Amino acid sequence: MEKRLQNWKKAFLSRGGRLTLIQSVLGSLPIYYMSLFKIPCGVIGRLEKLMKGFLWEGVEEGKKNHLVKWEIVIKSKEEGGLGVGNLRNQNEALLAKWLWRFPKEPNSLWHKVIRTKYGLQDNGWNANPPVRGSSRSPWKDISCGLQSFLQCCKFKVGNGERVKCWEDGWLEGGPLKEQFPRLFLLSRRHNQNIASFVDLSINFLSWNFDFRRNLNEVEIEEAARLLQKVENVRLSQSRADDRRWKLDLSGLFTCKSYRSFLSNNGIVQHFPPSSQIWKSKVPPKVKVLVWLVAIGRLNTCDQIQRRSPFICISPHWCSLCKAKEESVNHIFLHCSYTIQLWWKLFQEVRVSWVIPKGCFELLSTNFEALGIGRKAKALWGCLVSAVFWNIWLERNKRIFDDYTGVGVADLWGRVRYWAAFWASVSNEFKNYSLSHILWDMLAVVK
Repeated sequence: MEKRLQNWKKAFLSRGGRLTLIQSVLGSLPIYYMSLFKIPCGVIGRLEKLMKGFLWEGVEEGKKNHLVKWEIVIKSKEEGGLGVGNLRNQNEALLAKWLWRFPKEPNSLWHKVIRTKYGLQDNGWNANPPVRGSSRSPWKDISCGLQSFLQCCKFKVGNGERVKCWEDGWLEGGPLKEQFPRLFLLSRRHNQNIASFVDLSINFLSWNFDFRRNLNEVEIEEAARLLQKVENVRLSQSRADDRRWKLDLSGLFTCKSYRSFLSNNGIVQHFPPSSQIWKSKVPPKVKVLVWLVAIGRLNTCDQIQRRSPFICISPHWCSLCKAKEESVNHIFLHCSYTIQLWWKLFQEVRVSWVIPKGCFELLSTNFEALGIGRKAKALWGCLVSAVFWNIWLERNKRIFDDYTGVGVADLWGRVRYWAAFWASVSNEFKNYSLSHILWDMLAVVK
């Protein structure tokens, strides 16, 4: 991986380009190894250090501040990250695929080898875990994640011969032993399949949980709730039991869903601006900039002062209005210069608006200013992104290039041009020219 980075050192890459290379190349290089072997922690640490260094510092560019914590960067885009992915969780998800395939491929050679060496558990879904102190093997590392894997599985009952009544999660709410712990302790039938609890000799299902003693009033109430829970269960002798995946609507295992489960412990975290940022038809470098704006992690004066309190930044005011201190929300939204640009945008689309609290709230709002069609959403995303992009370029030119700046009208012309250009090269506007979009933006989205 380090050799590959050295070949890229002369390329002048934006952060969007670096992110693309990390996702498509650096993050994919170890996938073949991770799909069968567990990567040592030291190797994962080294790989992540190379990836984060390349994203924020480039190669041989010197030490630079990492604007965002790596724990946030590796989150999915829907959760507020850049979608780089956690290598450790990705490794576990790829290994878990073998646990999913094991009962699905009973006639394959690898299944027969594992079954012969370790044996099968009583229900036949999984192989017995390797005994402690056994020799190192890929299957030993794979089976280490069995308990976490089983939390994401559910069972579809057929004939009831391979699903344990008390221990497996075949009903809503989890295993019955967790929902009715007192009744589970009273039952004599532990680790037995559903079919052993049912009398099929009569027309309707008769459940026999084989309690050790007569139940008291409280236990009778629990038993009534238990029978109510299983009353709609029907066994079919012609259909075998099946194991399904809870994290995907299709019921099939996916590495993406399991990796997300491992990252968030099953808790879904939604990042409201993600759709506005990542579905826009703009270059990757612009998307990364807007993402940094949304989470407030750009190199504005207040952020630099917070990271380096011993540095005296002078002047620390906004370079656009020269009236107030510079921050992300001020420079992109509340600045007297910037707010005129936003007013021109909303006048262009003929929509009234109220200035939001910050950029996060602005990007989280679904304005539908141009309509709800694909073209309308694409052009609106380009316009919003173009405003952020041109404000940042204007600010940097004034600070670093001794540039006097342009008026709001000239900057708005640049915003319209770049928004129309980005939209014109998208599939939604493949039948429209750049000049056509610039001439009348409202007409092209109808």
